[in-house]
Amino acid sequence: QVRDVSEIILYDSAIKESEARYRVLSQFAMEGIVFISDGIIQDSNKQFAAIFGHDTAPIGVPILDFIDERDWQRLSARRNWGVRCELRGTTKQGRSIYLEATRSEIKETPNTKLNEQILMVYDITDRKRTEFDLLQTKERFRMLVESSPIGLFLVLDKKIKYTNAGGLELLNESVEDYIYDEVFTDFFHNNDKIIVKEDIEKIRKGERPPYREVIMVLRDGTEKEVGLRMSLSFHDRSPAIQITVTDLSTRVQLVREQMRATLAEESNIMFKEEIRKHKITQQNLIKAEEFNRSIIESSIDMIVAFDMQGYLQQYNHAFSVEFGIEPGKEKSINYTMFIPKEDEINGVVHALQTRSYFSGEVHGKRLSGEVFSMFISVAMMKDASGEDIGAMAVGRDITDLKIIEEELKNSEEKHRDILDNATDIIFVVDSKGYFTYSNPSFHKKLGYTQKSLANTTIKDVIKNFPSEKNWINELDGVQSECVFIDSKGEELSLIGGSSAQHDENGKPIGMRGIYLDITEMKHLERDAKTQTAKLESIFNSTQNLIMFTLNDEDEITSFNDNFKRLMKGLFKIKAELGMSLIPLLKLFRDESYKSQVKLFNQALKGKANDFELPLKYESKEIRWYHIFLNPISNEVKQNEISCIAYDISERKAIDERIRLALKEKEVLLREVHHRVKNNLQVISSLMSLQKSFVDDPKLTHILDESQSRIATMSYIHESLYRNTDVSSISFAEYLERLSVNLINSYSTPDCDVKLKTSLEDVFLTLDQAIPSGLIVNELVSNALKYAFIGKKEGAIVLRAAKVSDKIEIEVSDNGMGLPENFELNKGDTLGLYLIQALAEQLNAELVVKSTEQGEVGSSFLIRFDAQVLK
Repeated sequence: QVRDVSEIILYDSAIKESEARYRVLSQFAMEGIVFISDGIIQDSNKQFAAIFGHDTAPIGVPILDFIDERDWQRLSARRNWGVRCELRGTTKQGRSIYLEATRSEIKETPNTKLNEQILMVYDITDRKRTEFDLLQTKERFRMLVESSPIGLFLVLDKKIKYTNAGGLELLNESVEDYIYDEVFTDFFHNNDKIIVKEDIEKIRKGERPPYREVIMVLRDGTEKEVGLRMSLSFHDRSPAIQITVTDLSTRVQLVREQMRATLAEESNIMFKEEIRKHKITQQNLIKAEEFNRSIIESSIDMIVAFDMQGYLQQYNHAFSVEFGIEPGKEKSINYTMFIPKEDEINGVVHALQTRSYFSGEVHGKRLSGEVFSMFISVAMMKDASGEDIGAMAVGRDITDLKIIEEELKNSEEKHRDILDNATDIIFVVDSKGYFTYSNPSFHKKLGYTQKSLANTTIKDVIKNFPSEKNWINELDGVQSECVFIDSKGEELSLIGGSSAQHDENGKPIGMRGIYLDITEMKHLERDAKTQTAKLESIFNSTQNLIMFTLNDEDEITSFNDNFKRLMKGLFKIKAELGMSLIPLLKLFRDESYKSQVKLFNQALKGKANDFELPLKYESKEIRWYHIFLNPISNEVKQNEISCIAYDISERKAIDERIRLALKEKEVLLREVHHRVKNNLQVISSLMSLQKSFVDDPKLTHILDESQSRIATMSYIHESLYRNTDVSSISFAEYLERLSVNLINSYSTPDCDVKLKTSLEDVFLTLDQAIPSGLIVNELVSNALKYAFIGKKEGAIVLRAAKVSDKIEIEVSDNGMGLPENFELNKGDTLGLYLIQALAEQLNAELVVKSTEQGEVGSSFLIRFDAQVLK
């Protein structure tokens, strides 16, 4: 028997061609690709396994073993497919990583149960760390300048363009705009104005003027003796003069911030390292997994004959096996039992009646009830006289063929999703350089449309493209950084590679390319260099900052000019690279230098330290210094520390005076809270007195509620002046007292209401405690007044807890529930209005739950951000 298997061969060829395209694409894919079904990994490429530290694809493992659960839930909640987002993940070794991810979906079809998601991830851990270090460096620089007690002025064209808070304080000004664009020299005594002008001119000519002590004249005529130091700097990318002004009236020269000159260098190293890793990734692209799919063996044809009434007459073994009929029996079965769909039966009958022939695809039904797809050909049988005597059908089970067809469709959808959702630029050009394919990222990043790209060649897009005729072979397998030109003529930096396409004879017919846009990375690198220059400018112009670095052999490896001058001027020691630190430590108090050595050793092991210690001068004077020790590490080992020191002798004396003043202010603040509490009690007493002159029950009720609210605020102020810490209140202790007072005030003899509390030790600021207490006051009093009408007993549950970074306060009861169609925002009582207004003041989420009227229970939950207590 001969069967036609041409369709199967065509499907097999299509699948193999699709697999070949996928393998070529995967050779250059930079992302990890994973197929997920019901949260379980069904398949992945080797790049995905490598990102998470696995040697092989982790098939059958839950995706939550790799991706942070909250990030995965956030990604799954998004309705838009293909949108990039950032996820956190964990490698096999337990290391946390950051990922840039894109998710796509392969939807379920009628003929398959496949319902998978495609997740493409790219490791951006190094980039995130670089961004964090850059932001941290900028913030340290800003805080150093703004918090410095020394005045810092930027002068451009003799006019003030910027000053920090120290400068405003020197000039007795509160707003920078008051002195903006003022001539800097106008603030000096006539005798000193000429000297300052001459020093500014010297700076402009590249000379370095000496340190000056001059008289500054303020707007009110007050004179201040100040010290000036000038240096070149920048303002809005223009050369400017940076002038450091020190108030010599108090001789306080404090350095508020530490700086590490190596931060900018580390940022540059991190950028270079990230580029190096990209190149390594391009060289070690993992081959795509191979799809080993076998073609299901085709079934044997079925042959069957029916009489004119449609009953079985004869059938072969294949038919009996396919439909589960025992050979030689069940001839009384009608053909309608084998075709379950009535519309298909009608189609077959209509074709036989009109043209005596039917050929097509229908659904078959086995005696077991199983439904399958089959292709049948039916023809009418005639006797010698030409009369119809029945029908004969030849059929074939095409279930496997349908499965293969669906798999081919799904495979093509997978490959198309990978290309369309890839963040890399992917393109294919022919031998003349014209584009035959470009993915959406190509058009999005370069701005070309399909129409404009039709007349554009690869030579128009890539800058400095090879001019040789054999450019395809020259670029084959080359991994490099290139400059692409977008549709607007702007240049973009990309890194990637290309591979040649050949025909059957090995002749090059085109080229495929995959490139990653690193333009933003290049901008960040340029910004880092600019930031480095700014930091070095500020560092070199700062006085009295002593800095040096030390290796694990106790040898000084670098130092600044201030360190050199200190060693030579005070201790007659010439500072040299490689000198040991131990003799220098002995210059301090003899009994403490051994513990200092211990702190230096801890820093060399990776633990940052800072400490204060005295330095004994040759004149026997003791000066206090604040020392900062910070490890300097690379990827290999920790072998060096940076040491920064500045004189804090005057600050030590100032701190003592500040502590005494702060203690006095705390006493005054407690007295304020005490008097506020007493005043609230006076107001409450006045209301009680007023009630004795009021006969209106409604007005009496309003006064009672107002007294309750006043008592709520009074308890808070009482708690504050009794606490040692006046900045926060123990909210659990406060709620316990408040709820007991409310139970005693509002409970009735007719109903025994029990109070159940679940209160964690939560501390709130005054701004949060007062509105929170008033909300609890309204909720508990409302529950006592309305929840247990007609009941003999009941219970109110009061819960307060800190959940993550949120404060949760919940008041619930087992009473009669809220009224039907209850809406909080449509309440017409003062209590409900207060609850909403106070919740809005707290920027809180308000969740109301209740069963239907007459059932048990209602609950009010408020949730708001916990403030950081100072």
